[in-house]
Amino acid sequence: MPLRVFPFRECYCPAHFGNSYEAMWPDEMSDYLAEMKHWGFNRYADWITTTDVCNPYASEAYWDLATELLDRKKRAFRAAQALGFDLNLIVTLNHVYLDQLRPERAATKDSRIFGQLVCPSRPEVRRLVLGNFERWFQDFAASGIRLAAFTAFAYDYGGCACKHCQPWILTFARLLREVHSVAEKHHPGIEPWVCSWWWTPEEHALFNRWAADEAPGWLKAMTLHIEYGQTCFKNVPVPAGCRKLAFVHIGYSDNAAVRDLYTKWGAVVAPSRLPRTLDDVAAHGAQGFQAYSEGVFDDVNKALLAGLGSGRFADAEEVLRAYAQRYFDAAPAHARRWAQWMASWGDRTQPSLPEAGRELERLAAGTPAAWRLEHWRRKVILEALDRKIGVPGEEEWTDDKLRLADKFWAEQERLQRQVYGLGPVRHVFARKFSPPRWYDSWMRATARQSDKGNMREEA
Repeated sequence: MPLRVFPFRECYCPAHFGNSYEAMWPDEMSDYLAEMKHWGFNRYADWITTTDVCNPYASEAYWDLATELLDRKKRAFRAAQALGFDLNLIVTLNHVYLDQLRPERAATKDSRIFGQLVCPSRPEVRRLVLGNFERWFQDFAASGIRLAAFTAFAYDYGGCACKHCQPWILTFARLLREVHSVAEKHHPGIEPWVCSWWWTPEEHALFNRWAADEAPGWLKAMTLHIEYGQTCFKNVPVPAGCRKLAFVHIGYSDNAAVRDLYTKWGAVVAPSRLPRTLDDVAAHGAQGFQAYSEGVFDDVNKALLAGLGSGRFADAEEVLRAYAQRYFDAAPAHARRWAQWMASWGDRTQPSLPEAGRELERLAAGTPAAWRLEHWRRKVILEALDRKIGVPGEEEWTDDKLRLADKFWAEQERLQRQVYGLGPVRHVFARKFSPPRWYDSWMRATARQSDKGNMREEA
């Protein structure tokens, strides 16, 4: 791709669900942020997490989970700030702490609306929501954190489908302006941004009309949602004076259909999708991107997106060669082979096995053991096991197939625990989220085996 510099190069690293960013200790996170800067990111973002925890500001226990997670979040922001990153806080407006949920406060749910949500059309609930933001923005400022922007999501999590909140996108917009007033008190000049994740074309039109009528020139950026398998956002208009940015999912490979995402198969690489994405979003007027990352498994994709988007590298192969030289101590000739080998995993079903495994071991000979090497080794092992299992029907789960599945789960556990250092994982990291194609038939087959075992015991 031609050299092109995007001024806004942000990595959104939500520390939640047991992922790498939640699991990392402060020095470890600081070191990793320095690597992100090396590749070309100039902005850092994290989500204000309320999922799974009670309000840390209402607790007298300084050692509880909510307090620890909030403290790690603030340390990461300070480390990023010290490295020269601009900071962005991601927020979901009506998502509250567990102990703030009450039946009388609850949001009305639908297919897009889920989570720990309250209805902001109730005056007492709106006060609760704004009170949370007051504490957050005040606390961050008191902790030495200077936020350049905050980005609000209307969905995932967010929303209320009650008649008073309809249309939700306008309730969201008006509440967002109130939140911005709170943020300005503690972070003067902070920019309000929104992300259009899951917005419909009708919602874009409603929001734009509202902005023109009630808040002209107020919104400073919109990160536009790119759907799985696509390389550009829908070409929708944005409010006057609002920058277009691309919300780029870097947590999966080139091929969205093969479920190669969210730590399940190890390293992900998208050497075709990401360069094409940068070309396409630039052609549609994007001034930058917000890379959505759920952990260090997408480390290669970080290098690709930031390396190309900052103009440091001319094409994906050049980035991958530099990656191999930096992390695998590869000489130039080996770096080229490394680049070709990594790029071949853009679609995990395509590399030839076991030759791909043998080539990895030839390339890695003499390379010090480290997680960046190990998650590629685990990828090869998991792929080999998956191909041996195939997609058997329920009656085809022989003892040999069942043993292979046990090996697969054991290898995936080693990947997540020993390589990525994760503890309890939730949500997209759970086994049942984007599992192998044989998962459903395996579940039914193992349930049948379990039932037979119970019958024998009862007999």
